[in-house]
Amino acid sequence: MYFVPPSSVEAGVSPAKRKSHAADAAATTEEIAELQKGLAKELPEGIEIDFDEQFDAMFSYKAKNYALLTKDGEVVIKGGALKSRGLEKFQRVFLEEMIKLIMEGKPEAIIDLRNEFEKRIRNREWKIDMLMKTDTLQDSLDKYRAKIAGSARNRAAAYELALASGRNYKPGDQISYYIKATPKKVPAYEAAKPASEFDPENRDENVDYYVAKLDDLVKKFRSLTDVASAPKQESLAL
Repeated sequence: MYFVPPSSVEAGVSPAKRKSHAADAAATTEEIAELQKGLAKELPEGIEIDFDEQFDAMFSYKAKNYALLTKDGEVVIKGGALKSRGLEKFQRVFLEEMIKLIMEGKPEAIIDLRNEFEKRIRNREWKIDMLMKTDTLQDSLDKYRAKIAGSARNRAAAYELALASGRNYKPGDQISYYIKATPKKVPAYEAAKPASEFDPENRDENVDYYVAKLDDLVKKFRSLTDVASAPKQESLAL
């Protein structure tokens, strides 16, 4: 359970302020202690709450999906919607940094963050592990073939690579791949290439594809910036 105190009580003092505001930090600690005692008095007899940790800010995306900003500036993300395994690493990093900017009250910096990520993609600055995707096979290759033949599912890059490899992949096996550049636009599963075959001296990743994925992520979570434009969220204690 998370408790949001009134605006008169701060959750803590950031590391940058501690040296010059030691007295304020002490006062804040006392205020929080009094707040906790007051909350305990409101609870039914026999029920006690332990306060495990304090956070400088909280961002709530939807039920069971939220982020917390620690006093040390670290971001803690909870919930599959905000850290989906279906995202490439660069998308997860971007999402975390975007949420941090929102919790720090700097939503105007998100556009610069997006532009910086595009620059790194187009300049091919990242190692392939930032762009590659790792999928776990859920079906056997025979079952996958049968589903495709019966129009029961769409083709998928990981399965197509598994079939092309000639190896006996089984459910539970993982395949890492990236999307290479092609002369003309083709479905992603046709442009997929095993990450193990990536040559850093002759890079061939499809930069336009990854920039488009970056923009799709920005559009998907546009509501985050809408929330950021609302009145500043209160500090909170746990």
